[in-house]
Amino acid sequence: MRKSAALSFVILVLCTAVPIRAQAPAPESAYIVRGNQVEAHQHELKERLDRFYTSLSERLQHEDPSLLAMLAPVLTTLKPPPPLAYGYQILPRIIEDRPPGSATKPHVATYSWPWSETLISREIMRLDRLESDLATASKNPADEKRAAYEEIIAEYKKAVDQRRLIDADINYNWLWQRQIANDRPLFDRLTTRLNAVVDQLGRSLPEKEPEEPTIRPNPPDFVHVDQSTSRARIVIVPFYTDILDTTFVESFRHAIETHWHVYVDGNEYRVVLKITTIQPELLYCGAVDNREIRTPECSPPAAGSHINLKDHVAKFPADGAVLTTGAASLQLVADRAIELGPHDVAPRALAHEFGHVLGFPDVYLRGYKDLGVDGFEVMELVPDYADIMMSPGAGSVLPRHFKALITAIEIQDLMQAGLDALYKHGDPSQAAARFRQVLARNPDHYGATLQLAKALDRAGRPDEALPVWRKMLAMAEAANDAETLRTVRTRLAAARQ
Repeated sequence: MRKSAALSFVILVLCTAVPIRAQAPAPESAYIVRGNQVEAHQHELKERLDRFYTSLSERLQHEDPSLLAMLAPVLTTLKPPPPLAYGYQILPRIIEDRPPGSATKPHVATYSWPWSETLISREIMRLDRLESDLATASKNPADEKRAAYEEIIAEYKKAVDQRRLIDADINYNWLWQRQIANDRPLFDRLTTRLNAVVDQLGRSLPEKEPEEPTIRPNPPDFVHVDQSTSRARIVIVPFYTDILDTTFVESFRHAIETHWHVYVDGNEYRVVLKITTIQPELLYCGAVDNREIRTPECSPPAAGSHINLKDHVAKFPADGAVLTTGAASLQLVADRAIELGPHDVAPRALAHEFGHVLGFPDVYLRGYKDLGVDGFEVMELVPDYADIMMSPGAGSVLPRHFKALITAIEIQDLMQAGLDALYKHGDPSQAAARFRQVLARNPDHYGATLQLAKALDRAGRPDEALPVWRKMLAMAEAANDAETLRTVRTRLAAARQ
């Protein structure tokens, strides 16, 4: 024992005497390395554009100053404008919509670092040609010289415009390549879904009318439907806002109520917003949702100040959606708040965000390919450019949106009636009837399937409940719902005894 202890001590001393090598830093992800290479070429392109502008303007100043007026607007484009200030109570300008989208054939758009590199290389080649043309333009006869310079200016303007598109392409690549790298399992699932839809589109017969996509929104509890008029379905959405510019608030209301208004088969479907303005002082210092009144010294954020968006939204009453300010760009917060940024916004973009308030997800599909050392290839598919939730810039609100929304609200009402019957009133037969009504509208409704199985058991109809429990087993396994799986397996094991 003593020898062993002594040996252990010697080994410990020797080990501690050995210098410890510093760990090598983890290698950067391939998409970062490749992106940095592309950005280096992006900067090279910008420098080339700047140098050519200087050379061209100096040449025109010397040979034909009257052409400098054609070149002057380019200088503004070359120098990016300073970022817009954002903060509390800073409002965007509502601009006109683009024309609605036409029936564009679905296709997969791709973005990648090699493609960004290709775009940059094309513009550098254009600049090579322009530099060559500029070197020889002064040698042209006098009657041809001006036309040659005008053509060089026009081509240079195209190069400058293309550079802005390249910058946007690179920013987009960084956004999605980073998200893919941070959550590969999610994007693996999304890619599988995208590939399945692409395969389905490829197998569709040209003469066959494409099927309408299945839309299942998840509307909040505060959205209601007024069906008191036989030929109209009015979706009522309460809104709270702390925006004091009444003209802007009315423009927002008009944008939403105009886009979310359709007629089909002689029936009218429309949204009506019930907007309540809350003074910022009351929001921050008064009693909202029966909370205590705060100290008199409190005050709302100063105009233009940066705020915590989630904390800000939480101050509004919970029984409505929210329209407020403070974001760096237009976004949805807490699934119910449209947070405005400083950038110009079109009514259709507001209507798209409002669709999220109603519980509609984005329906365009996104996936990826692993390109190894080149990072990722981002893939996007818009199945229907006419759908506002698939194409935010050019889509429209369609009858199917209203039909899906009204069905979802009816399902929620039926689910609540079933839960009340089962757990409040102790009437499992009535509850089972309500859950069956839900499943008639949505056969794959998770909650209705589980609650129907429980209701049938409580109603003393175990034979009817058994196939529902078996269906629930497959659904819980697919959802990886451990708690429900334990419940289902315990019930099925009891049935086998």
